[in-house]
Order: sequence, then structure tokens, then C-alpha cells
Amino acid sequence: MLAFVAGVALSLTLAAAPPASPELLDNGTFTLYINGARIGEERFLIRRERAGSAGAVYRAGAELNLKLDGRTMRVSVGLEALGPQCRPVRYAAQINGSEATTIVGMLIRDRIRLDIRSPRGDEMKEFLVRGKLAVFDRYIAHQYFFASMLLGNEVTTEASVLVPQDGNQEAVTIVDRGEEPVTVGQAELQLRHIEIAMQDGSTHHVWMDGVRVMKVEIPGVQFLAIRSDTAD
Repeated sequence: MLAFVAGVALSLTLAAAPPASPELLDNGTFTLYINGARIGEERFLIRRERAGSAGAVYRAGAELNLKLDGRTMRVSVGLEALGPQCRPVRYAAQINGSEATTIVGMLIRDRIRLDIRSPRGDEMKEFLVRGKLAVFDRYIAHQYFFASMLLGNEVTTEASVLVPQDGNQEAVTIVDRGEEPVTVGQAELQLRHIEIAMQDGSTHHVWMDGVRVMKVEIPGVQFLAIRSDTAD
């Protein structure tokens, strides 16, 4: 599993981090659907390392194989976040396919800078970071772990979400709806339901087993991610 994360090849200079023993928080696979049709698979891992007074360092990576609108693409993403609220500090994504795109992001003081290279040319975007922030990518499920961390011990919180592939940022409200029975694959599980109300009016639903994201649903775009390794 570590080999595929290394293959994400993020411009993240992870070698600069101290050689602390990482704690594996989660790893596994999601099957991804749109309108009930399978569009691909996501393999991921999330780990945590202790890093002195600044708090824990979280590193996550994933690889996806997607088939959308007749196009096949391979997506690699990685994120490094810092502290109890998992503040994003470094990000990278590589999208291979007919429209190959590379995105590299870095937190510089109170702004996140995105450098984007695509068939349309090179561009740079900056986003002001105030308060709590999470990063979401289209069709990627494991990143909702970071959104759940923004709640802490609260039932509801305000935050913002950066969507690098779309190049935008928007305000969100994150709410803990408590536990409820949920079917994941063939298993009936008691899971924590987290609801994320987006500024555009859409709602993202996330079901978690502890820190493990088990299911994600976005009704507005008919997107569904189902954990494929519920027995792990």
C-alpha cells in the first residue's frame, strides 16, 4: 500500500519531515458510482505522525481509476495537514488522460496557492484561509475524514472547502447527525452520520465508523462511494 502512495509523487517534500513512526489511521478501497453506474475505484491510506509542539501531521494519498463520459483517467492525489483541525499545508494531484492536469498547492501564511498545469496552459490561483478549512476533490471519498476532524467535540461548525480541481472555495456548515443504521455492501452497521451543507445548496452525506469513512453520498450529482473492505 505504501508503494502506491509513493507513486502519487506529490511535490510534497515528505523527506523533510522527521522520521517519526507513523500511525496508520485508515486504508482501504471505495467503489464509486454515478446514477447507479459504477465509474471506478479509489484506493487510499491516511496516516498520522507526531511532530512536536505544532501537533500531529496527517498525510493521506489515493489513486483512482475512473471512467467518465466514455473517457478513462487515472487520478493520484495527496494531502498533508497539520494540527488537531487538520489544517491543509500541502496538496498535489495528477490527472492522467486525454486532458492531463497537474495541481500543486501550498499554504503560505494565510493563503493557499495552487499552481495548475493543464492543456489550457499554466495558471496560478490563491485563496485566503481563515478559520477551518477542508479540501475536497470530485469523486474522492477518503478526504471526508478531514472534514469530520473539523467538528472536534462540536455538533456543528462553520468552515470553508477548497475544491482544487474546480479551482474554487466555498463556505460550508458541518453537522453531526448522530448514529444511525446504514447498509454498506452486505453489512448493516451503526454509523455516525455527518452532513455537510455547501454554499451552492447541495448537501454531502458521510457515514463514519470511528475515523473510518464508510459511505459518501451526494444526491445532487447522484454520486455514491461505498466502502469495499467493511470486514477490515
